[in-house]
Amino acid sequence: MKYSKVVLIIIVLIASIITPTYAQGADDTYKVALLLWSDPTGFKAKMLEYGYVEGENLTYLSLDMQDVAMEDWQAEYQKQVQSMVDEGVDVFVTETDTDAVNLRALVGTEIPIVFARSDDPVATGAVTDLVNPGGNVTGNITNKPHERRLQLLTEIDPTTKKIYYISSSYALGVDVTLQQVQAVADKLGVEVVTAQLSETMTGLQVVQNIPEDADWVFITPFVFFDPESNQMLMTFCTEHQIGIAGITDDPVPGYVVGYGPSVNDSNGQAAQLVDRILRGASPADLPVQTAENFLTINLEAAAAINMTIPEAILRQANTIVRPGYFESLATEAPNN
Repeated sequence: MKYSKVVLIIIVLIASIITPTYAQGADDTYKVALLLWSDPTGFKAKMLEYGYVEGENLTYLSLDMQDVAMEDWQAEYQKQVQSMVDEGVDVFVTETDTDAVNLRALVGTEIPIVFARSDDPVATGAVTDLVNPGGNVTGNITNKPHERRLQLLTEIDPTTKKIYYISSSYALGVDVTLQQVQAVADKLGVEVVTAQLSETMTGLQVVQNIPEDADWVFITPFVFFDPESNQMLMTFCTEHQIGIAGITDDPVPGYVVGYGPSVNDSNGQAAQLVDRILRGASPADLPVQTAENFLTINLEAAAAINMTIPEAILRQANTIVRPGYFESLATEAPNN
């Protein structure tokens, strides 16, 4: 009899160890505001793994900015964020640390905020320390992707002598990132020609100022082009055989290189932090996590500018985009 009781106790203990822990209680419900411009699929999949079921114990709140005019954007954004606060949102999730800092200025320091990606959240003021964030904000940090990306560009094309470095005035910490890239460029003997998107410098103007002898266009966070500017960028770079290097591993038409965090994976990492916060942890005590970097090589874009990608680079690539890839995506897309 004693033996049976001991066995039963052991079984219960083992079960308690291997059984996944889900949301705090059967009757607990939560509201998470997804202020993400990227696809939230990775985030939602992870939350489901942790036991949060949309429509049952979890409600997602999202922005609806599709038909908002540019001049009304900021006011509408603030209005919708305030509505989320009024609804009793438990956690905000933002795309970047810049978004988190701007959001904190609107909602204060009580509601937890998790950012999915950041180059240097200490420099932007999102957190005071990577190990002990110290406030209501925490998230993921990239592992110096811009410095490594520049190194990769010189490995892809050893004749690289000049890059056109495009930043955005809307991103915090841009000076720190540029200093880091410039330090690597100096060691590699690469000239960095800078341009910055701002209220007074449009995407068209930035593209029109690309030096004809540039080897690469180097994109950084918060750099977005409208369709006209993007088409001009593609045309100019193709005509002058200039490669374009992006900031994530997501394949982009016309971009030869993508190097940085996986958007899907880092969104999933953000879900880990949200889960811990919903279980009672404080963002102030949750260390900033490191997001792994990945390399994407677009052979179709490389061929368009007569660039040959070395085998050593292809062996390092996590994703290789071959000709016809984007056309196949368009074919597979459902008709609306």
